[in-house]
Amino acid sequence: MKKVQIIIALSIVIIIIASIIYAQLGGTKDIRITKVSTNGYLFIGKKYEGKRSSKQFGKLMNETADLVKANQVKGSFAVYHFINPDSEKDTLNSLVGIIVSDSLQTAPQDYTLKKIPTQEVLQAVLISHWLVSPSPAEVTQKLQAFALSNGFILGDTILEKYNKDKEIITEINIKK
Repeated sequence: MKKVQIIIALSIVIIIIASIIYAQLGGTKDIRITKVSTNGYLFIGKKYEGKRSSKQFGKLMNETADLVKANQVKGSFAVYHFINPDSEKDTLNSLVGIIVSDSLQTAPQDYTLKKIPTQEVLQAVLISHWLVSPSPAEVTQKLQAFALSNGFILGDTILEKYNKDKEIITEINIKK
């Protein structure tokens, strides 16, 4: 009988600790969605077309994120999708790169500078660690549901900005 009580007590302790960790990582926070007008962005990136599940895409993501972490390029890691990455096809047409504030920054070899225009967007702000945050597809679905219930027609481009360790901002342009 004592073994059962010990197992139950340990299980309760583990559940409590896991719940605290989940909450500390931001797993209980809601996605905040608003309509905003952006000032446009300067984006240094590398084009990727292909399968989302490709090792090449993962390698490009890591390579670019490392440029920011190593302070070789000052800015925020981001991915700019020209088509919805969450469509039924496992295909991406994206630019993986860094949002910079200064056009005089030197782009690493094979990276190009793109200007993302000023536009009105629906913006979802999520403050949680990637281990406990909703998937990009779930965030996009919430943005689409918000657009539908508020009479907005969304465009095709999606910008995912990874500003800090726990802050992910997703923007979908609004068609006029």
